[in-house]
Amino acid sequence: MTQPYHIVILGGGSAGWMTAAALSKVLDRQHYKIILVESSAIGTVSVGEATIPGIREFNQLLQIDENEFLRETQGSFKLGIAFENWQNIGDEYMHPFGPYGITLNGVPFHHYYLRHEREVGAGDAMPLHELNLEWSAALAHKFTRPIADKRSPLGHIKYAYHFDAHAYARYLKKYATARGVVALEDRMQTAKQHPNGAIASLMLEKQGELAGDFFIDCSGFKALLISETLGVSYHDWRKWMPCDSAVALPGEHDAADILPYTRSIAHHEGWRWKIPLQHRTGEGWVYSSRFTDSDKAEREFRETIGNFDSTANHLRWINGRRDEAWKHNVCAIGLSAGFIEPLESTGLQLTQSGIMRLISLLPGKGSMTERAQAFNRYTAEEITNIRDFVMCHYKLTDRDDSEFWRYCRDMEIPDSLQERLDLYHENGSIFRNSNNELFNEISWFSMFHGQGLTPAQVHPIAEQMPAETMQQHLATVQRIFKQSVAQLPSHADFIRKHCQAS
Repeated sequence: MTQPYHIVILGGGSAGWMTAAALSKVLDRQHYKIILVESSAIGTVSVGEATIPGIREFNQLLQIDENEFLRETQGSFKLGIAFENWQNIGDEYMHPFGPYGITLNGVPFHHYYLRHEREVGAGDAMPLHELNLEWSAALAHKFTRPIADKRSPLGHIKYAYHFDAHAYARYLKKYATARGVVALEDRMQTAKQHPNGAIASLMLEKQGELAGDFFIDCSGFKALLISETLGVSYHDWRKWMPCDSAVALPGEHDAADILPYTRSIAHHEGWRWKIPLQHRTGEGWVYSSRFTDSDKAEREFRETIGNFDSTANHLRWINGRRDEAWKHNVCAIGLSAGFIEPLESTGLQLTQSGIMRLISLLPGKGSMTERAQAFNRYTAEEITNIRDFVMCHYKLTDRDDSEFWRYCRDMEIPDSLQERLDLYHENGSIFRNSNNELFNEISWFSMFHGQGLTPAQVHPIAEQMPAETMQQHLATVQRIFKQSVAQLPSHADFIRKHCQAS
């Protein structure tokens, strides 16, 4: 290219600045010019304070110092997500980020545990959390990064973060602008299009006309380019995931004992999150506008957490995806491309995977038809698989205490999810639909088992092991994990030593 290729990002926030930071890292300034347009008059939606382990790969791409990043964002570490009251009131389980035990004879560990549970009875079985390092450490409020000795379970510990999403966006803005990204404080009025429908330029309130070769829509739910300008339709999935609203407030905070996991606590018309940061605990009350209204939701939320003074932040969304996330010379990243409610912390993950997919299929001069089709196919596949995973939490409930939970329990589900349920019910097998699928058998088993789904059989190879041998193996795993967790510092102490915010 003899002239720089102009990439224009519309919208800041987490999506915009994650995109700008990643592109500024991998593209040279001689051949590419990156401009981000954001307006401080437009609020950003922040439902991304809890993450899953993929965010570490993104930060590693940027070569970000983890301690500095956590100090700047008031962050903490996250070993999993605790689910309370989902199958029945009083039940609790965890979706940990690391594996259960180890695979034996090519068969996932959970088959052996299910056999053990069947043979000794659920009441006498080893506690499942003692066979998972991350779950055990989380319950003990302990944490460490992976140690150098890869023979130890502590050499492979899996984790993510809790952080202030607004602070993360500010941190990445500083990162990106230092690498040549031009930040414009402005607001789009309209977009000009070429005869073929592609975007030619944006008309801004202050700067006037801003031309570009490729445009990235990070304008959130408004989707100003991909939807308002190009008219790309949206698949509404609220019949399967009815929770489409939330109200957020600060909760009671304990700086001396910051939990290394997110809490997801089901209530009578939805669920609420508890996200522990260094300086506060973020809390949200998620509900369905079909079954309750915002005033009632806020009142019940305040009564539950005892916060009657702070100003509440109300959020609304439509669970679903854009029919095409990339059309012509516009690619939607983040909320403009689609959104699955906050339950499994996938908001920033979908942003991240969209960015990495765009880098892999980097736009340029000439036709981009095949790249756009590939991007759209993989994007649709990824978010559909996430949809099924999140939806399954609601379907696998026995709760009968509200119209909301009865609807979730009795709702029809897509064939793609029904096939997974049928396969697991038959013999405990779990398979990814593709390599593009985010959640693995650890995630699916955690939910299936935690919400009471019991298979009729387990894998035949797991049945071959002598009962005494299997019992000894499980006891060895249990002992090693207990010894490993006993060595760890508390999560709060680890933060104080390595990444305490000033």
